[in-house]
Amino acid sequence: MLFQITYSTRAGGSAQQNEESEKRALALFGKWAPPPGLEVKSFVARADGTGGTLLVDAKDAAVLAEGPAKFGSVNEFEIVPVLDITEAVGIFAEADAWRDSIT
Repeated sequence: MLFQITYSTRAGGSAQQNEESEKRALALFGKWAPPPGLEVKSFVARADGTGGTLLVDAKDAAVLAEGPAKFGSVNEFEIVPVLDITEAVGIFAEADAWRDSIT
């Protein structure tokens, strides 16, 4: 199953605290590797440096807890299941037809 993971930097401290947090996040990330059962399809960072997005494939949603557990002190996470657009369009079209069939 595909999931979109969006992360954003936890800021809010002083400039010095934010700089220290950023350095810590980079040190942690330098040692990170995707856990078994998580295939990273795409991993991009925002150009403004405040976060990024991953598209991952996981058969077991429990594997998704690893990222927030390790990086939750420096990042906020949103994890959403997603569909390929061709599959989603078919589902949405079927839902439209179903609604139209009810008078």
